[in-house]
Amino acid sequence: MGHGYGRYLKLSLLSVAGLGFLASCAGTASPPAITSGQVRADKSAGDTGEARLAALHVDDSFDAPRLEKQFEVVARKVIPSVVAISAIETPLALDDIQHPGSTNPEKLNAALEALDRTVGTGFVIDSAGYIVTNEHVIGHAAQIWVTTDDQRVYPAVVVGSDPRSDLAVLKIAATHLPPVTLATGETRRGQWTMAVGNPYGLAGDGEMSVSIGVVSAVGRSLPKLSGREDRLYQDLIQTTAQINPGNSGGPLFDLAGNVIGVNCAVILPVKQVNGIGFALPMGPRVRSIIDRLKSGQEVTYGYLGVRTSTPTDSECRAAGLPGLCGARVDFIEPNSPAADADLKAGDIIASLGGSPVRDSEHFIRSVGDAAVGKDVSAKVYRGGKSVAVKLRPRQREVASAPVTIERQRFFWRGLQLGPAARGGVAVVSVDAQSPLAGQVKKGDVLESLAGIALRHLPDVLDVLSQHSAAECGIKVSTPGTVVSARE
Repeated sequence: MGHGYGRYLKLSLLSVAGLGFLASCAGTASPPAITSGQVRADKSAGDTGEARLAALHVDDSFDAPRLEKQFEVVARKVIPSVVAISAIETPLALDDIQHPGSTNPEKLNAALEALDRTVGTGFVIDSAGYIVTNEHVIGHAAQIWVTTDDQRVYPAVVVGSDPRSDLAVLKIAATHLPPVTLATGETRRGQWTMAVGNPYGLAGDGEMSVSIGVVSAVGRSLPKLSGREDRLYQDLIQTTAQINPGNSGGPLFDLAGNVIGVNCAVILPVKQVNGIGFALPMGPRVRSIIDRLKSGQEVTYGYLGVRTSTPTDSECRAAGLPGLCGARVDFIEPNSPAADADLKAGDIIASLGGSPVRDSEHFIRSVGDAAVGKDVSAKVYRGGKSVAVKLRPRQREVASAPVTIERQRFFWRGLQLGPAARGGVAVVSVDAQSPLAGQVKKGDVLESLAGIALRHLPDVLDVLSQHSAAECGIKVSTPGTVVSARE
């Protein structure tokens, strides 16, 4: 049996039956060994490999109890910022579980027990109730709930998602949650890591799980998973901290309690092979995407229509490229921007937009970051000489539609709600079993809920958090009429 990727966990009869296999395999993993010392580099060392090795020093004053205490302190500090996520694809018309004051983890689990549900993890980035998670955790969800460390349950709305980067931002009606601190420094191989989350849905009651490890490597890629799901799993952090199905979307912390990554994938263990966890690095690119998603903006990617590989030394020499770098063009799609620019198979692209191209993966990221519909210069080596080429990327099409401010949805009382064209909240669809089916129709605008005017879709969550189901009458406007409806 080969390795399989796992990220989120679907709780159903089939997945529960397989849970023992996954758990037993995970159980065979040995805990990370505590080394006998800490290694530090002398910054005054020379640039040669021998000089750097000579400058390394093993500190024999390593203090295991102090390290253990630091793990405990960091865990206490960060756990209130981490949440468990439950999502279902078939919506429920139950009203109480949409009101935070009328439900708790036990009632939520009872309501979802007979359904297939996806469980994952998220972390707070803004005390106003904004939460980051993986897109694959909520990408097919009709309803989402978030359980916080203090055992409060909140319905959530997706305010923005980006399938390509596998990131999403949720909003809940909470203002007391402490946000995490995002790391700004370089992630280094060998540094300690702490993964906090909801493995196998075990933290559904709010009690988050903690695992400890180190950064095994940086710059990892998962090309097979990327191609299968049309995502960009590149430049990942590999860690020995246990990441299991259900940890998806959760934070990977450093020893100072700063988020260095978003846990996104694990190669599931088989036989005596331990699982391997991966996280999206919390660099400028990921932080920029999160900011855009938080404001409901779409994240776009450039597309050229080429398949590339990292060239070999002999391929670079044949093309006339000095040094070993660039991306070799292996295939060009017909009627693509690359075909329009007269790129040819065998070309080696050495620079894009004036910046050197290190390898094929770097080229893919650079194309994705390029401005859509605008010319970008490329330096290409072909047949022993360099050629200047102008490329104009198109917007990349994605397999699943991202959530933007126009595509936000929330399901309540059998009504699918979304933003109205001229502001406010509109009825997108009405379930036949809705208690309001005879009074409300598609296209109606909710003027108020519980007597409170609605400006944006997240306002619905705020009202539900402050009023009981019995208090939530609605005022609906249709062309030429205003109707008050109450269940």
